[in-house]
Amino acid sequence: MSFIQFFGSALQVTPHFHSLVPDGVFVSEEGGVRFAPLPPPTQGEVERLLKVVRHRVLRLLEKRGALPAQGPEDVLQAYQAHSLQQRLRWTEVDVRPPPSKQPRCAFLEGFSLHANTHLHANDRQGLERLCRYGARGALALERLARMEDGRIAYRMKRPLPDGTTHLLFTGLDVFACARCGGRRKVLA
Repeated sequence: MSFIQFFGSALQVTPHFHSLVPDGVFVSEEGGVRFAPLPPPTQGEVERLLKVVRHRVLRLLEKRGALPAQGPEDVLQAYQAHSLQQRLRWTEVDVRPPPSKQPRCAFLEGFSLHANTHLHANDRQGLERLCRYGARGALALERLARMEDGRIAYRMKRPLPDGTTHLLFTGLDVFACARCGGRRKVLA
């Protein structure tokens, strides 16, 4: 099961997927089916999978006309430039470097893959938490507050490298900002 998300925690346009994948396969047997668990992926397998995903995504974007049909280096540079321009123009914040090295996590030229979350078969509460996380909306309503001057402040999950803690919006801009590309004021 996959959830498509379009925003990061600082409301920047960051298309990504959260997928729930079984850690094994179902095997047909006489009288039914049984689940055969598999070992967790190795770091090398995660890195190879990310290379395949990156290649296929860039190829699909090129095929659909979203990227210029040039060599792989030019396509990647065009994608990164477009992504950076959209993100910076909209939120006026810098892009963060990738997180520090974690097991079963890979980062490659703007793409990332995290495959280190595991739930035990009977952890129903953990599964519900994971599903709620994937299915959540772009805006965390508990982080929205109306300012005295009528603007809306959105408290980010964590401060940005420059110390910014809130994004400020006026009126319905908070709901239209991803499409309009207008500039947002920040409150440190």
